Amino acid sequence: MQERKIKLVFSYRGTAYHGFQRQRVLPSVQGEMEKVLKRLVGHEVSLAVSGRTDAGVHARYQTAHFITTCGIPGERFVQAMNTFLPDDIVVLESKEMPFDFHARYDVVEKTYRYRILNQRQSDPFLLDRAYWVRVPLRIEQMRAAAEHFIGTHDFTSFCSVRTHVDSKVRTIYEIRIDVEERDPYVKGQGQDIWLTFRGSGFLYNMVRMLTGALLEVGKGRWTPEYVKDMLASKSPSVRKVNVPPQGLYLWDVKYKE
Repeated sequence: MQERKIKLVFSYRGTAYHGFQRQRVLPSVQGEMEKVLKRLVGHEVSLAVSGRTDAGVHARYQTAHFITTCGIPGERFVQAMNTFLPDDIVVLESKEMPFDFHARYDVVEKTYRYRILNQRQSDPFLLDRAYWVRVPLRIEQMRAAAEHFIGTHDFTSFCSVRTHVDSKVRTIYEIRIDVEERDPYVKGQGQDIWLTFRGSGFLYNMVRMLTGALLEVGKGRWTPEYVKDMLASKSPSVRKVNVPPQGLYLWDVKYKE
């Protein structure tokens, strides 16, 4: 039969997985999805994804494609896959695409969000879905620091030393910090703080390190000007703060028309 390219849009809770990428022994999102696809289409399948996520990171809208020779209509993969996938991975959309589509190389914009639980006590229901910060944060200072990241910059100072790419120049279109009161009627409840990063693309650990820098500002340890100098230094050896993965969500992926 003729080969076809199928695009998948899906969500997952990353708690139980050692990242998206297929692992030899350990559970992964890719491993679970490819196992189900092989059962459905009758041959080995390799998913090409918009971008890998680390262990413990979640995705609201992740995108991938695969090639198959089976005759299942593209839109039918939603119901078929969800029948066999674990409950923490859900396919939201599937459709056949032209062969010049690529889930990774055609991305024009990505949005990540990082969730912070800002209150004196922890919340056992959010341990794997948010990062707990007990000290009150200076939100306006964080917003002032975030302004320095907007635009096109070399983000060498805010990515993992294991980042091996030709260029570390990326464009950030927006960084938004939203504060939501958790429950004003319950004493001791604090705030949900969401940091939203929208850009052309992001380097390995870049969002977590930008968040770490903004939190240092929010705690009063760093100033917005210090963060500006860090960015300008373009130094891989500059001091970094890499926040934990459980607060990070791949929120959206956009493609050219």
